[in-house]
Amino acid sequence: MTTKEKIMVATKQLVVSQPFDKITVTTIMAVTGMRRQSFYDHFRDKYDVLADIYSTEVKAAVKYCGNYQFWPQTLLAMLTYFDRNRLFYQHVLKLDVQNAPEEVIIAHLKTMVGEIFVSLGEAERISIDTCYCEFLQKTLGGTLFLSLKDWLYQQGDVDLQQEYQYLKAYLEDGINGFLMRTKRINHYQKRPEIA
Repeated sequence: MTTKEKIMVATKQLVVSQPFDKITVTTIMAVTGMRRQSFYDHFRDKYDVLADIYSTEVKAAVKYCGNYQFWPQTLLAMLTYFDRNRLFYQHVLKLDVQNAPEEVIIAHLKTMVGEIFVSLGEAERISIDTCYCEFLQKTLGGTLFLSLKDWLYQQGDVDLQQEYQYLKAYLEDGINGFLMRTKRINHYQKRPEIA
């Protein structure tokens, strides 16, 4: 495990065991058993670590993030990642600070939605207006985040598969509505279930 990975693991351990305002670079590095200066070789501050945890782990979990053909698999992989890291994100999403993890996650979801629609345009040979694509990124990405956040704080009300089905139907409706409006399909197309 690299120094950077050790710092991320230590930070995750601390986040679920104590208030974030009590966590310092010194406490993080004490858990790693390394000197404090090593932290600054990789990160600016403890908030930077949180952003890197998300971007690194989500990239590993979600391989085909922006590909229209694989968006259901992407969605399931992302929800599985958040479900496995639920306690960590329950703590992290409460932070209301500059460069909060919430901003990083929302930005990622918006980018992912944009990439899916661009990929859809290429696959279906449809020109998607840039302003409309930005609108879709903002609305669909924002809604995905709000639903995800709500789900993370629910304890057992909606399981992983049910949340996946809800969000999949929501995105499917948006995609199919777009395709119907552009006359690429003339009836609703349900995506096959993944194994």
